[in-house]
Amino acid sequence: MTTHSPSAPSVTAASDDYTYDMGVHAPLGPIIEALTDDTVISRWWTAATGSARYGDDVQLFIDGAPFVSFTVEHTPGTSEVTWTVTDCAVMADWVGTKPSFSVQPGDDGTFSIVFRHVGLRPALECFDQCRAGWNHFMPSLHQFLETGDGRPNEPRDPSA
Repeated sequence: MTTHSPSAPSVTAASDDYTYDMGVHAPLGPIIEALTDDTVISRWWTAATGSARYGDDVQLFIDGAPFVSFTVEHTPGTSEVTWTVTDCAVMADWVGTKPSFSVQPGDDGTFSIVFRHVGLRPALECFDQCRAGWNHFMPSLHQFLETGDGRPNEPRDPSA
């Protein structure tokens, strides 16, 4: 069942939101591109359609089926990116949540990426499954940013 909300409910950050912090050796431009451009997102997360303009919707697919849709919120020239989840085919708990990325320069030419999935909390039924997913895909993003090769959820061959 797909849950869609044209105006997703508002959620606020809480101390128990899922968070993940990492440092990367990559320039700011490619980091922001990896968080806003559907083609690049598909290289570290899963197949995607959409675009990189503020306010555009991006839809992700797993095994060819729609998984989640979100609106990209990024003002050019800033280092903050938020995805507002507007539709989720398998986890209704995600609708209205906000996966958010804050990118800050480090002292040694690296960047720190602080990821917070605002609204994804232990009280949600999907929390353990979602935490396991993010615990795979955030290192995939790290690997992609540093080497050009992530570990996305690639479509599987059903005959294999």
